[in-house]
Amino acid sequence: MNEKKKDFSKIKEGLKKYKHCTEGQVQFAEVDSFGVVHNIQYLYWLEWARTLYFSEIGVDLNNHTYTKQFPIMVVHTEIDYLNPLHCFDKYKIFSRVSEIKNSSFSMENIVMSESGGINAIAKVVFVYLDIKNKQKTKLPEEIRKMIEEYEK
Repeated sequence: MNEKKKDFSKIKEGLKKYKHCTEGQVQFAEVDSFGVVHNIQYLYWLEWARTLYFSEIGVDLNNHTYTKQFPIMVVHTEIDYLNPLHCFDKYKIFSRVSEIKNSSFSMENIVMSESGGINAIAKVVFVYLDIKNKQKTKLPEEIRKMIEEYEK
């Protein structure tokens, strides 16, 4: 983490790769007894930011999006918490797909405060599922194309 903390300039330079941005504001219920955002809240924010990313690339969001139409499952999450956010702070979450494989894809996120500080960086790996047997299966070509078209 120290290595990442030291190199904010590299992270900020990398923001050019991110086309999707979600904005938010820290709510009272999201802070812990120290007055900073509880770590688990970042995971909720990131999940919502990724959902909005999927909507922006053309995935239809409804009650069956993740169970029937776009059945994906998170199989790995990593996150580094770099600087705290406090109640009522405004933030942005930048999201991008960084890698696409046969049945999986990776997304990266950067959480940045309104003042420009980097609060967290994260990466998640999704696996596309066959709905019937709940096993990984090849990512459909139409989804692959939607992502590639958006990210180019």
